[in-house]
Amino acid sequence: MIKAWLRNVIDEKLHKNIAFSGIVVEIWKELKERYAAGNALRVHQLKSDLVECKQGNRFVVDYYNHLKSLWDELATYIHVPASTCGAGVEFLKEKEEEKVHQFIMGLNTALYDNLCSNLLMDDDLTSLNRVYAIIWREECHKAMTSVREEQTNEVAMTARAASRGCGTGIAASSEQKEYEP
Repeated sequence: MIKAWLRNVIDEKLHKNIAFSGIVVEIWKELKERYAAGNALRVHQLKSDLVECKQGNRFVVDYYNHLKSLWDELATYIHVPASTCGAGVEFLKEKEEEKVHQFIMGLNTALYDNLCSNLLMDDDLTSLNRVYAIIWREECHKAMTSVREEQTNEVAMTARAASRGCGTGIAASSEQKEYEP
């Protein structure tokens, strides 16, 4: 039964390899030795992706979620050593602080340079969630401010146009009547 399951889940090209093997354990060991990929390549790729990860024009939430998915996958490959002396707690605290620095380094400096400088002056950089919340609130504040500025500019442009007699007003419609045949 297990041999039939193996036949169904592996690629058809490999069926010849297991057709005449009798013991399922032997088949499994042989396939594992031949085709199992090591984790080192994936860990290297994840770390490379983390180094290259920048916010760019993305929203902070999208940038953070991308980083978080990379960190979470990398955590599946890295084992925290069990410790009775508290070294494990220190190790996790250091990893969290490393994530904070990675997050800050990838932020769009044109938008968050001053805020990041202030955050880095703080002695307590151990909470990634706290740093993310501060940056996210700043992004929301900037978005609201830009909407207000756009509305103010639109009102000002409309007022200027009306004062010059441009647009659809009484002056424009009376001028139009003069030129009609």
